[in-house]
Amino acid sequence: MAGNPGSLTGRRRGRRPAIILAGLAVALTSSAPASERTATVLLVEHPRELVVFNKYQQRLGPDDAGRIPPFVPIVVLRERDLLGDGFTPCASVEIDREPYFLLRDAAGGLTSHGNPGKSEILKDVTLYGDTVVLLAGKALRLRPAGEKGEIELRPGIRVLRVFEYQSAAYVRLPSVSGKFGWVKLSAPNGSPEWREASQEARAGIAPGDLLQRVQTVIDDANRSLRRIYAALKSETGRDDSPPAFRITRLRTEIRCGLEPASLSMSYALSTRALLPAVERILGGTGLHAEITNGAILIPLR
Repeated sequence: MAGNPGSLTGRRRGRRPAIILAGLAVALTSSAPASERTATVLLVEHPRELVVFNKYQQRLGPDDAGRIPPFVPIVVLRERDLLGDGFTPCASVEIDREPYFLLRDAAGGLTSHGNPGKSEILKDVTLYGDTVVLLAGKALRLRPAGEKGEIELRPGIRVLRVFEYQSAAYVRLPSVSGKFGWVKLSAPNGSPEWREASQEARAGIAPGDLLQRVQTVIDDANRSLRRIYAALKSETGRDDSPPAFRITRLRTEIRCGLEPASLSMSYALSTRALLPAVERILGGTGLHAEITNGAILIPLR
């Protein structure tokens, strides 16, 4: 059974966090990789309403917090921890394999500035993070997280298996929205209904289709940059040209970098914030994105 979410997600509204030194980084280490290990996972309907700090202990603003998807698995690393000031209570967690901190109140619950909605704690889940393909035959049914109805998954569709809990798999659909849900897989290591995608099958997407998928994420990011610079212009009168992310197709990889390149380090957090969105649209391909020298790289082989 799922754990009682009250101890972790009880909330106190209106509490102001302690001042955090900007840029102060606390290294988070884990004794096992992000896949194939057991963990405690927190699911929250509206995680954007929680008070969240990134790995530099900078509080996420409304735009950044709003990018955290509903019911995204929040892997609890340390349920009771402290921020870098040494006295502000928090929980150390991972979201999309990135470290974050969730502010806690004195009673041990998570602080929020709104209503986070439904929440659930799942203990001893098995993390996978692999891609599985549904085989021809009987279609499987998926229950979207937080919903009562079900949707049919057609044979041939690929999904990202995030974790398994009590004989059910928690998966992410291969779409830009990246909806999460539960599906019953008849066995943990493959069956006549499904199998783990082979390395060859994962990388079978045509480069042109892959570029088109990634371009949708880059276009959204560039629109956000233009809006930010337009707002700055209205406030300051400065007419600076906004930087923009550009995609370059190389022989063995796809590169998404900021231009002008001289600003890549200044916008490192923006590049990092793009990574989960790129990973979502890569769902079902077996490809994964990484950040190298200030740019997002997608190795093709």
